[in-house]
Amino acid sequence: MDFFSAQDHARRISRWLIFWFALAVAGIIATVYFALVLTVGQGNGDEFGYAESGPLVLWNPELLALTTAVVGGIILIGSLYKTIQLSRGGGASVAEELGGRLVSRSSSDPLERRLINVVEEMAIASGIPVPPVYVLDAEQGINAFAAGARTNEGVVAVTRGTLEKLSRDELQGVIAHEFSHILNGDMRLNLRLIGVLHGIVLLTLAGRVMLRGARGSDRGAMPMIAAGLGLVVVGYIGVLCGKFIKAAVSRQREFLADAAAVQFTRNPAGIAGALKRIAGIGSTIEHPRAEEASHMFFGSSANFSRLLATHPPIEARIKRLDPGFDPALPVNAAASPGASPFQVETEGDGRISGFSPAAFAASVGELTPEHVAHTHALLHALPQSVSDALHQPGGARAAVFALLLATEPDVREIQLEVIEKRFGTTTRGDTEQHGEWLRKADGELRLPLLDLALPTLGELSREANDQVLATVDAMIKADGRTTLFEYVIRRLLHDALRPAGRAGGLVSLKTLKHDTATLLGVLARIGSASPEQTLAAFEAATAIAPLEGPWDPDAVNEALSIQKLDHVLAHLAATRPAFRKKLVEACATAVLHDGQLTADEAELLRAVCQALDCPVPPLTATHRKTALTP
Repeated sequence: MDFFSAQDHARRISRWLIFWFALAVAGIIATVYFALVLTVGQGNGDEFGYAESGPLVLWNPELLALTTAVVGGIILIGSLYKTIQLSRGGGASVAEELGGRLVSRSSSDPLERRLINVVEEMAIASGIPVPPVYVLDAEQGINAFAAGARTNEGVVAVTRGTLEKLSRDELQGVIAHEFSHILNGDMRLNLRLIGVLHGIVLLTLAGRVMLRGARGSDRGAMPMIAAGLGLVVVGYIGVLCGKFIKAAVSRQREFLADAAAVQFTRNPAGIAGALKRIAGIGSTIEHPRAEEASHMFFGSSANFSRLLATHPPIEARIKRLDPGFDPALPVNAAASPGASPFQVETEGDGRISGFSPAAFAASVGELTPEHVAHTHALLHALPQSVSDALHQPGGARAAVFALLLATEPDVREIQLEVIEKRFGTTTRGDTEQHGEWLRKADGELRLPLLDLALPTLGELSREANDQVLATVDAMIKADGRTTLFEYVIRRLLHDALRPAGRAGGLVSLKTLKHDTATLLGVLARIGSASPEQTLAAFEAATAIAPLEGPWDPDAVNEALSIQKLDHVLAHLAATRPAFRKKLVEACATAVLHDGQLTADEAELLRAVCQALDCPVPPLTATHRKTALTP
């Protein structure tokens, strides 16, 4: 199942989730209604149409309406409140609610450094921004989770037990499992589960409030006591329904994530070793709010019956990875992975050959062992001074500025003066030093450099990051024009440091068509040397675009502002996966129409796809098909 199919599958499951949740709510309302019918029907008043000695009447529209309004209102308000809270706080709010601590990128703890390095490798290899990392210090069980609404907004969290009790290969297997959830769209589904099921829990809380309010009252408080007890009981029934829903959604996707972790690392011993340690040590999360997020964890966070368990039995998961597993044998450390780095094949002038648009589109979300090994080699090629600087706020800031330094000496001097005025001579000097190194380095290091810098900058205050973004805008405006690379870097910075979510509301088909033509026109100009080649590239790209023609050829000459490009990418990033799959192939066609792809063009194309929420891994030999003829 490719990235786009997995995203579509998660969307379909999400729709079924709403259906089953609606059935559960209807069942809860019906249970409360009949409980009230029995209670009020035996009462001493006729407020709801009952005579004191009359027969029991099961149908009472007024009581049903009141029950639906109260019970349904509590559930709806609770679910909406939690959903809005999660949409604002994202995965970070989940990690913090469970006692997670954000791991500083400059941490000197060797276990935390190892964790950060593994997450960096997996993120850059899969083509997504490096997510923030949290540690649940109070938890000694072996567990982990990934949480977030989009692939570029997730966080990864692990327990202290995971850090201390797993080898690097086992830790990599666990992180690879979590990255499978990120790429397959499970994170958004899991957050929605937490949100919609939260309302049911509120019934129990409301019942307890009613019981406390009735305490010490006279005999007239009996209906309130009965109603309170009913809400408590029904609330627990709702929790039971929630467990069934979470179990139905989560189990099969855990098997898929285990298999994906093996595919990503080509090391079944890594994740199998982690599961074996869980079998011996356990994965229990002691935090009182762990039940809300039980379906998100790598291992089961509590001891449930198999009928209600959110995860398959641990022995079954291990058996799928290691058919010869014997629970009676001691757990051994996982073997080291055998994958070796792949190098991008280039021509003498730095062009990448033999890479087709279809191969590029197929690589979206397709993390492989070659990508992991390639990224490992790529990161180790960074000078140690650069790597250390990227984990410090000042160094990360200077590295981002260096990405935008112009080649023209006069424009470059204007940019450096802006940096010196805002941050001082030290940052100016660091920026110049990074700039010198970047001019000599391989172009494919630019996005990894940005990916490593973003989570470090994310640790700064909003005011500090606003100053960074303002400086970036000033540097881009220094020469009076904005290149597509400058725009995309700026866009990725804004998405990471000042996220605004997806564009709201519906977009018309006419607007989508115009936005598609605009983006393809910009990319057609990037890979062409003449107006004729630009038009030919545009026509080839629109021929496979996700919408039917006719297309306006003037789109290739349209002047674009930063604000307009923001709207274009925001609209296109919010489209369905099937639409974006064709769009990515059309984008690659526009750039590759001349039969060649420079390293700079490849990284620019990856950056555009990242802005479209379509993560593309670094280019390796695995994804190249037949060679293109110039």
